[in-house]
Amino acid sequence: MATPSWNKKLSEVLGYQTQEITKVSPRTGNEYTTDAIAVLNVASTGSVDDLGDGFYRYSIVDTQKGFEFLIKTANKVDVKFGTALSFKMVVGGSLDNGRGWYSAESVMEIKRSV
Repeated sequence: MATPSWNKKLSEVLGYQTQEITKVSPRTGNEYTTDAIAVLNVASTGSVDDLGDGFYRYSIVDTQKGFEFLIKTANKVDVKFGTALSFKMVVGGSLDNGRGWYSAESVMEIKRSV
């Protein structure tokens, strides 16, 4: 008999279709499978923090879903308020405080034609 689970999938939390991918934990070296959003297009609030370990944390807003959250990735893009960003292979999970963590393989600025 199965037990109920209160853990939601990434697709339920952010409202985007996900695909199952295999990753390798940098800490343990073990392979695991997780759900990922292939491409997530959002806007920057103008803030990017250098985490000092080769990663950067972006403060972003998803105007389609009405969410504001932080997302971590390994490359840096210079941003200002409203910069359109595209994150690739976004994964995430829950924290003990009920909020979530999010990371992506990469980020790039979406250039808009004038």
